[in-house]
Amino acid sequence: MRLSTLTITCVIAAIAVPTSARAELGKVWALDDGTKVKRSAIKHRLARRNGVFDGKAVHLFGARNEIVAFQLMLVGGKRATRGVRVRFEALGSIRNAAKLASGRGDSADRWFIGRPIARFRQHYLTVRERSHDLTWKKRSRAMPRGMKGDIPDALIPLRRTDRFSVPARQNQGVWIDVYIPKGTRAGRQRGTLVVEVGGKPCALSTCTLPVTLDVLDATLPDKPSAKTMLYFGGGDDDRDYMMARYFKDPWKASAKQADALRARHYKLARRHRVTLILGKRKTPDRSLGQRISGRAFTRAAGYEGPGARIGQDVYSIHTFGGKLTHKQARVWSHYFAHRGPHVTYFLYTTDEPSPGQYREVDAIARAARPVPAFVTTSFSPKLPAISIFCALAESYRRADARRARAVRKHQWIYNGVRPFSGTFAIDDVAISPRVNPWIQYKHRIERWFYWESVYYKDFQGKRGNIDVWREPINFTNRHGDRMNGDGLLMYPGRDLVFKKHDRGFDMPLPSIRLKAWRRGIQDVEYLVLATRRGHGAAVKRLLAKLLPRVLDQTRAGQAVSWPEDGERWLAARQRLFQLLARRK
Repeated sequence: MRLSTLTITCVIAAIAVPTSARAELGKVWALDDGTKVKRSAIKHRLARRNGVFDGKAVHLFGARNEIVAFQLMLVGGKRATRGVRVRFEALGSIRNAAKLASGRGDSADRWFIGRPIARFRQHYLTVRERSHDLTWKKRSRAMPRGMKGDIPDALIPLRRTDRFSVPARQNQGVWIDVYIPKGTRAGRQRGTLVVEVGGKPCALSTCTLPVTLDVLDATLPDKPSAKTMLYFGGGDDDRDYMMARYFKDPWKASAKQADALRARHYKLARRHRVTLILGKRKTPDRSLGQRISGRAFTRAAGYEGPGARIGQDVYSIHTFGGKLTHKQARVWSHYFAHRGPHVTYFLYTTDEPSPGQYREVDAIARAARPVPAFVTTSFSPKLPAISIFCALAESYRRADARRARAVRKHQWIYNGVRPFSGTFAIDDVAISPRVNPWIQYKHRIERWFYWESVYYKDFQGKRGNIDVWREPINFTNRHGDRMNGDGLLMYPGRDLVFKKHDRGFDMPLPSIRLKAWRRGIQDVEYLVLATRRGHGAAVKRLLAKLLPRVLDQTRAGQAVSWPEDGERWLAARQRLFQLLARRK
């Protein structure tokens, strides 16, 4: 049989271009940062229209010195779509540096320089077993529904030229952060996001997506009103813990290498307005001096964004428990008096003591004077030498906080348990960590403490290193608690323990939960600013509507009183934005 010239040409073209490369996406749509879209949810209720997407364009809003975020949802067609690229380098005057195009700006030590717009590919973890007990009462109304299956959490940076695949008939989310620099003019900024397949815009109308950003004539402060404290297990005595993911032999890594890696974690936390603590040093060192002076967060040190040049505001000595001699206490108190008078510092005496240990704890606190003392328990007059009390969310009592303030003590809060507060679990709704700063603001809680950020090695459950890119249950203990993502808000960009999942980044990578916490911290600045501008009554009504019963106003096992729908929280933020945008 003879073939025509046209037939031969078509056959050659089919051979030259693999079928999978020509496969088109089924749908492209966008949504706010307050909803987790599972990989299998290809017919999502928000796909046609939502609070930031009208079906044709994305509409964002924010203040100067704020990071706003949205999600781009790519839905696979009948076949896998390979060679997908998302281009979005400018939004009006907000532009990524030109050097990022050549990869010259991809140094782990300078990752945040010239990168106000950041894109991430969402990584999905398969939740088969629900968290329980430490986050909510098992099989109770407090447990969030529908959070099994492939849940997005880890966020893998997309460099300018990076391409990826979208599986057939499944979602692939792309997370996009936009930092609004302090010098940005108020008004509307415009840009265009393009989704390419094989180097060209894909065929759907939404593959070329207009994006607008309304910039408020206001600037969020560098020092958050909702203060935080997030522990970081990156000390020299725990080098087989986090550092083992980055160094073949973590014990042989030089001090310079270890400090550089730690600095990248501090910068990532700062970009999310969270204060990272370590507190394993016996005496002050140079890296601490860099952080409390703010030099660790300068352009010269490889940082741009919220909190640039601002010193760390809290420091824990001997985190999770320790003692100080009189001589050691004098060294620390003298150091902070002269180098960091703005820093809230303390000796972490012990972790969650029983009442039978109170006498011993108080003796440790007295011996540490003039260094203030901290303990993770509710305020008690039986601990007169303690300056700072920090209660679990389910144990926090507003009356205790009032009694503490009456005698010039502090009552902080830590971790999170539904329905008393939001949680930090992977298998919770997206806005759960966001709720906590709102609770802070409403109930005048000075600081929120979360116990760990890089819990890659389950020493409490004696399971050793966990493949955190594949296994969501990273925390277990002798009490039978099992948790998805507990103490894990930053993922390892390198993984020399589980080499198959090495992502090739010599720096920590963020989670959706870390970004949700930041969103709540930034929301609080809207509440503060609206109150200062005379909208206090409206703020109180909003708080009463969104947080009717939290902390000691509810009971274990009950359903949460706050809305779990991210669109409701977006609407609340829009309302605050509208109040602030009014002419005085």
